[in-house]
Amino acid sequence: MGGLGFRDLKVFNEAFLAKQLWRMFQENNSVAQRVFKAQYYKNSSILDAARGWSPSYTWRSLWGSKALLLEGLKWRVGDGRTIRVWDDAWLPGPSSSLVPTPQLNSDRELMVLDLICADTHDWNVNILEQVFE
Repeated sequence: MGGLGFRDLKVFNEAFLAKQLWRMFQENNSVAQRVFKAQYYKNSSILDAARGWSPSYTWRSLWGSKALLLEGLKWRVGDGRTIRVWDDAWLPGPSSSLVPTPQLNSDRELMVLDLICADTHDWNVNILEQVFE
């Protein structure tokens, strides 16, 4: 154990970086978030950002903690407008919560909103059967 009581400084650092990444995701108007967005993820969210070519040490460190952060994230479905069926972890349960590999004829850009009946806000069973047959 280290002098400050940390058992594993590497694990502590990864958790700290993931927390900073989460804070930047939540606080859209922070100076740090705006600087990194302008440099590394102009057209996406921080969680979809690529590492980029020749990134700064700080961005490399934050980006490296993304897997740890994503491991603990789950979407709250709501209206499903921003949740990608095949790429986002939105299913409940202890697994990765990603939908298993899509069928070959499935739309890769399918959103959860597309699976919900607009009138009743229930699952559209007909569409679910078509997509997940």
